[in-house]
Amino acid sequence: MSQKNLENGGVFINGKKQVIELLQKMDASDKAKLLKNLRFRNPTLAKELTESCLSFESIWDLKDECLKTVVSQVQPAILGLALSLVHVKNQRRALSLISRDMAIKAFDIMQKDLTSNRNECFKAQQKILDLAMSLHRNRIIQFY
Repeated sequence: MSQKNLENGGVFINGKKQVIELLQKMDASDKAKLLKNLRFRNPTLAKELTESCLSFESIWDLKDECLKTVVSQVQPAILGLALSLVHVKNQRRALSLISRDMAIKAFDIMQKDLTSNRNECFKAQQKILDLAMSLHRNRIIQFY
């Protein structure tokens, strides 16, 4: 954009970075609609934007079958650490999708006092997010 446009109130848009920021603030249904439309026109860009705007909270937007694929591949101790920081509704959802034995082990971890281990909990969430992104790249699960 020219300097004249900037002086007249024009806005400089930093392409992908600002789109990613917008996507991170959008609700899941709007984000899904936008990325689906973009996927038809530019699949590579849609994939890049999807991966860039993902966070641990994004896994709760997955359908049950995709979430089950993710959480069933995580060790119960890691799952328990990660779930200790999330809403009870999401804890129940994740635990209901895995085997009873795994769920009990993860729940036992969640019941411990983890206030001094918050960094480990965040690392566990990051491990789960990394796994989900890997599964997404391999087209095993689908975000949005």
